[in-house]
Amino acid sequence: MKFLYLANIRFPTEKAHGLQIAQMCEAFAQGGAQVTLLVARRHNSAEMIAADPFVYYGVARNFELASVPCLDLIGRWSSLDRIAFLLQTFTYLVAALASLWIKADLRAEVYYSRDLFTVLALGLFLPRRARWYEVHQSSKSRIGVALQGWAVRHVAGVVCVTSRLAQEMRALGAQQVMVEHDGFRLERFAGLPERAEARHRLGLPADSFIVGYTGRLQTLNQSKGIDVLVEALGSLRDPEIALC
Repeated sequence: MKFLYLANIRFPTEKAHGLQIAQMCEAFAQGGAQVTLLVARRHNSAEMIAADPFVYYGVARNFELASVPCLDLIGRWSSLDRIAFLLQTFTYLVAALASLWIKADLRAEVYYSRDLFTVLALGLFLPRRARWYEVHQSSKSRIGVALQGWAVRHVAGVVCVTSRLAQEMRALGAQQVMVEHDGFRLERFAGLPERAEARHRLGLPADSFIVGYTGRLQTLNQSKGIDVLVEALGSLRDPEIALC
């Protein structure tokens, strides 16, 4: 089975979704599919440009990697990042759809994406039975909810990473929904020190309840909620809780 995963991302990227997508492609290939990952040709750091994606993510070279050009102005002017995002997305989709039309080796039996706009664009040209949508978050705006509702009702299947998301997608009219939680590879964490030793090495309080967060504080100049977390912990007035 030919399987095309469309991802409008920098690749490789230091962000978590890159690892998740790489491991998904590896797993689909291990399951017997002939997989191609189609990403956007975006500006990237020198470190990421020099990196071998398969080595960087620690995945097998059992799937193909292809890219299409786009107009990437994200990060040039922070006040215009939303417009830049829409422009980059639009140009990626145009290039991706053109590539599907021109390049026979990109045509597949399954077209899979976690990008809402990509799923919507594919719906204009490809049969429903060929399209799959992996959902990681529910839309909040009125227009976003309407678009996501149309998307989940017009694909062969919807894959949700939590049960709550599955309930929300069914409420929007999705019929074929499965829940597949994100996981991790146990071997990546072999040989870790015991909790007390880890806290000692990192200089963390030995007896505190620690709330940990890894990631950025903002996305597209919007808070990711860490400010709310800080306020919540402050309101508890409990010295035994620490934020790391």
